[in-house]
Amino acid sequence: MDWFEEWFDSPLYEKLYSNRDEAEAVQLVELLIDELELNKCSKILDLGCGRGRHSINLNKRGFSVKGIDLSRQAIKTAREKVEKMGLDNIRFEVRDMRNPLDESFDAIVNLFTTFGYFESDEENASVFDSVVKMLKPDGIFVLDYLNAKKVRESYRPSDSGEFQGIHYDIERYISNGSIFKEIEFSGERVNGERTYSERVKLYPLEWFQEEMAKRNLVIDHVYGDYEGHAYDPETSSRLLIISHLKE
Repeated sequence: MDWFEEWFDSPLYEKLYSNRDEAEAVQLVELLIDELELNKCSKILDLGCGRGRHSINLNKRGFSVKGIDLSRQAIKTAREKVEKMGLDNIRFEVRDMRNPLDESFDAIVNLFTTFGYFESDEENASVFDSVVKMLKPDGIFVLDYLNAKKVRESYRPSDSGEFQGIHYDIERYISNGSIFKEIEFSGERVNGERTYSERVKLYPLEWFQEEMAKRNLVIDHVYGDYEGHAYDPETSSRLLIISHLKE
């Protein structure tokens, strides 16, 4: 079992990240709509949608949205949110992003570093093959990724804390071109100790430029944050790539 299959389905994942910034998700969606004229698109695929934060915000703005994720627990949570909110024209499905759907979309978004999880560069690049098979000609592909250079230079080696009576310790390190995060939970509520891992490949902008060009994905804009500032490898918090599929 890959690390993401085990960790993302764990109830401890939802508890640890329960306070993820909804305002940040709204800000990103606003950028996509206002700056990139995404309002011209009617059907959007959220590739690696997690618990549905961005899918729901896109749907609230009037888009038809489908979210896919490999985590059954994530999809279950996303469906529960939608049902509770009474939203229409939004669907969620358990699916591997490497396997394209038999549908086409006006735009595909891959947000909040839901990329670089696979062991090899070839596997990670295969996500682009999946994208081009599902994207309509001239359709938009958005990839929101970490700024690898800044991560290498400023990551925090360790963190610790508590929530709901559960203690956690986080260790971070870089090895073989990836950033690793080892998370250990302890306390009576977890019956001893449990350990999970995260691993994300640290790709520079040049890698994306090369791999996307091979697949006729033309990069139009590269932003460095959710406010729409230009990307700077030294200082930017994000690497936000906007591209379209060349006809």
